[in-house]
Amino acid sequence: MNARKLVSSIPFETNGFSIQCFANRFKISQEIAKTRIEAFESEGYFEKVRDDGKTTRWQLTMKAATLAQASAAKKIKRATADKHYQAFLQRVHEINCNDSYLYRVTKVALFGSYLSGTGPVSDIDLFIWVSCKPKFDTDFSIIREQRTKEMLAEGRRFKNLSGEMHWPELDVRKYLKNGSRVISIQGHNEGYELFEHKIVFGITN
Repeated sequence: MNARKLVSSIPFETNGFSIQCFANRFKISQEIAKTRIEAFESEGYFEKVRDDGKTTRWQLTMKAATLAQASAAKKIKRATADKHYQAFLQRVHEINCNDSYLYRVTKVALFGSYLSGTGPVSDIDLFIWVSCKPKFDTDFSIIREQRTKEMLAEGRRFKNLSGEMHWPELDVRKYLKNGSRVISIQGHNEGYELFEHKIVFGITN
């Protein structure tokens, strides 16, 4: 598996991934997983997000995110991209107005080929910032726990504990993406200022 395919196949996880998670995902031994992780870390594709002496976890770097977005997908007409972009902004509005979402979108930055304003594009590349809605902030843990119980009672199942803990953010990201091949949302925003970009949405309160 080449570097682009590998980093593209690693999903965004708020708390990163461990050697065991990496090994399980690619069906390899933990020894091989450790060697590969260290190799990609040395190349600048992975970085440690936690190392407490017992469990080490890594996350994709901006270099990896950029590589993952080097899509080989067929380019689309800008008019088609415009429709996807406007639909994305509408979903931002819906999330911020719908209290079934505990998180809101506070800022969106556009970068990549769509930013040029002319010609066909393969992706609409976006950085997003999300945070707990102010009305839920004080009792967030209690509200999240109650909502989680309600979801489980209604039949929703989470893939793992991380998914159960972080669904308020993950649900926002999933709906913003909405299954669109054209919309490409970065896993994290560190280093975004190094890219030519434009802030296309923002709230301050």
